[in-house]
Amino acid sequence: METKRITITDVARACGCSIATISLVLNGRGKVSEATKKRVVKTAARLGYVPNLAGRNLRTRRTNTIGLYFYPSCAQLFRNVFYAEIMESLERHLGQAGYDLLLCGSDFSRDEARPMSLLAQRRVDAAILLGAFPFKLIERLSRLGTPLLLLDSNLEDLPIDSITTDGFSAGRRVVEHLHQRGHRRIVMLAYDLEDYNIDMRTRGFLAALKDHGLPTKGSVMRNFTRDRDGLPILLKRLQAAAPPTAVVCVNDTMAVFMVQGVRAAGFAVPGEVSFVGYDDDTYARDCVPALTTVGVDKAELGRNGAEIIRRRIEHPDLPVSKARVAVQLIERSSVSTRPG
Repeated sequence: METKRITITDVARACGCSIATISLVLNGRGKVSEATKKRVVKTAARLGYVPNLAGRNLRTRRTNTIGLYFYPSCAQLFRNVFYAEIMESLERHLGQAGYDLLLCGSDFSRDEARPMSLLAQRRVDAAILLGAFPFKLIERLSRLGTPLLLLDSNLEDLPIDSITTDGFSAGRRVVEHLHQRGHRRIVMLAYDLEDYNIDMRTRGFLAALKDHGLPTKGSVMRNFTRDRDGLPILLKRLQAAAPPTAVVCVNDTMAVFMVQGVRAAGFAVPGEVSFVGYDDDTYARDCVPALTTVGVDKAELGRNGAEIIRRRIEHPDLPVSKARVAVQLIERSSVSTRPG
């Protein structure tokens, strides 16, 4: 037997109020006394009233749904602790604001047509882009008319809302810390990808080397896209004359992999070579030795991202927001002090 759907008329009848009053309360509008609000909300909950979102969406031309895209594919999102923590915070705060987060599982690297049609047809109110989206693809998506948020990324020349961490200052702070600990031969490992965070972290790193009068030529190794391809490059540098005494990795995943590989090759960490990572993921704390890293507040990224995209949907004429979240250096055991 099909259960009868509870309507706004049923709630009005049970409350002894007009349908207009019930509508004002449930939509958070108009001037209604607190006593009436409490009575309406309590009655609606007791009756099991659920708003007819399909009808509301037709009136407001909104879906109350925000698409989440990850490059190159969402399959990789679940293997990345850093992004998973951001997504958890993002979903929680959007849910509190009445929005659903739709994880769009298309593989951008193979077929762009399906995810782009979702945006072009306005089947979501906005889209959040996570991961190393190529800059040209971001530009194409921005022309479709659906509001976008670059979460943990940025394109300075495009009028698209973004929120990321202060990677440039972080790069400088890491070098400052290593310099204070006596290190003078410092290198950085980063992926050969179009990625705003990688660019900012390497620029800050190079700027700080220059400030301290340390060599910058060949100090950034960015000619690989996978950790296993970067390890032989690093080992070759460590086995050469005047090897680096400290290695900065662009994220903790890479740093932990390199620490394990370097130790397996017979180098003492941090005795012979020190390591610093970025992001403060869970395995940075479990690494042996525990990894010195740049702490990124993933929950704050998600919370601020949810607020920015919500404001863009509800107030489309607001100025573009380019937000940055501060970071902090977390000192652990993977950096030694070198003799002066």
